[in-house]
Amino acid sequence: MQYPNRRTFLRQSSSLALASLLPSSLYQRVSFAKTVKAKVHVNFEQTIGKIEPEIYGQFIEYLGRAITGGVVDAKTNQVRKDVLEKIKRLQTPLLRFPGGTVTKIYHWQDGIGPKNLRPVRPNLIWGGEESNQFGTNEFIDYCRMLKTDPFLVVNMNTGTPEEASNWVEYCNGAGNTSFASLRKKHGYPQAHKVKYWGLGNEESAVPDTGSLQDPNKYVEIAWQYAKLMKLQDPNISLVLAGGDTKWNETLIKELHPIADYISLHYYANSKKGQPASLFAHIDTFEKEIVATKKQIHELAPEKVENFNRWYRFPARKKPLKIALDEWGIWENEGKGAYNLEVTYQWFHALGVAGFLNIFQRQADIVGMATWAQTVNVLAPIMTNEKESICQTVFYPLELYRKYCTGTSIATEVESSALEQSGAENLGILDTAASYDEDTKMLTLAVVNRHPTVAVETEIDFPVAKSLKIFEKHELTATSYTAANTLEKPSQNVVNYQHQNIDNSISSITLAPASITLLRFR
Repeated sequence: MQYPNRRTFLRQSSSLALASLLPSSLYQRVSFAKTVKAKVHVNFEQTIGKIEPEIYGQFIEYLGRAITGGVVDAKTNQVRKDVLEKIKRLQTPLLRFPGGTVTKIYHWQDGIGPKNLRPVRPNLIWGGEESNQFGTNEFIDYCRMLKTDPFLVVNMNTGTPEEASNWVEYCNGAGNTSFASLRKKHGYPQAHKVKYWGLGNEESAVPDTGSLQDPNKYVEIAWQYAKLMKLQDPNISLVLAGGDTKWNETLIKELHPIADYISLHYYANSKKGQPASLFAHIDTFEKEIVATKKQIHELAPEKVENFNRWYRFPARKKPLKIALDEWGIWENEGKGAYNLEVTYQWFHALGVAGFLNIFQRQADIVGMATWAQTVNVLAPIMTNEKESICQTVFYPLELYRKYCTGTSIATEVESSALEQSGAENLGILDTAASYDEDTKMLTLAVVNRHPTVAVETEIDFPVAKSLKIFEKHELTATSYTAANTLEKPSQNVVNYQHQNIDNSISSITLAPASITLLRFR
């Protein structure tokens, strides 16, 4: 499978027969009905870019049971400890709030101060009522529990630039000004220091309640928001609400001096009865990222020159990057509000690993990503009143966050076609690689997307003699369509195997429908 901006590196390297490797491993005890061969090239000489920790972010919104009934107990409004402990396992560095589309009607002052005085508002976007019991300070507290950075999105439609500016002052003001003093009165003497702020959400969407569907109008209003917010705190990072190609062209050209990111949103799904079609849909997203990267390189210079000092705040200091601040898998057969309580099967987890491989392969332009969402709504964690479970997609999110860090390294795959309905032309294997300078470890992530075929995979390194496999992490499941459910909360269909191995290696057999991380010294 050919990936954008990559080239094949065919080099000779030392090779050991598979039979001499891992004599006590799983692969010596299990025979697969069918096995094909493949080759993965890993080239240290072609580094792609730093893998920003923020690509492993999460997202929560006032939507269905995402917050009330998910993050907090619906009856007590207290943080659910079982859910909190599961989210902690994801080690998410970034949490986005309060939306999402709901930001178009959200007024942050509804969610501060004494809880018994907070207004109950109709959720005009997603239905039902919002009590505002989980507001700014509760969100910040939750981020602190998770040891994660908060990411707030401002209302650019029914709100005003002044309202957004006041929110920055409330969160980040350290002096004795009005809103900083109000935060202190509410029990938070130290500033929250919120770095990441989104300028609206999906503002190009005509069916939504917003009024900024003309990109030039968005640019005009966004400048005013940015000015007032940056004057409150010049160190904040701003995320533009991206859209289609034409929309993004206008935003990048006009707003790049003051913006740190432009957002892309992408939800993949599968065709009915064709699970592997999910992978083809995900593959399309990489093309969209590459196209946006080309726009950024053409329209936004890496360094902003001659920024007018009378703005009284600095221009961005780093190159403009992409924020994938809503990404995930949205099948249309869920339960709950808008059918968004989706049960994820194992092939969805393979798709998540494919997404994360894309983020690594495009590390030079992807600066952050937040999976939408976290609890109950398109979520890795599902709850009922008494229990919570980790869905299949939870496990690749957890595994990649632990080990796929550092610098992205180019890989190239030679493999046969997947030959599954809806994804006939994709390769069986999907790969990415990373090198962590701190640990001196190279991690090769490989997804075998085929439901029944094992892949005997040769691994080619330009410096193979100096590398030893240190450990192998493998995720498999009982079947392609297996799922964890609240009906059987103690049953986990996902099998995780970890092996410590101290051996040279040039070939390994990848189980069908598997996610494997091989770590080398």
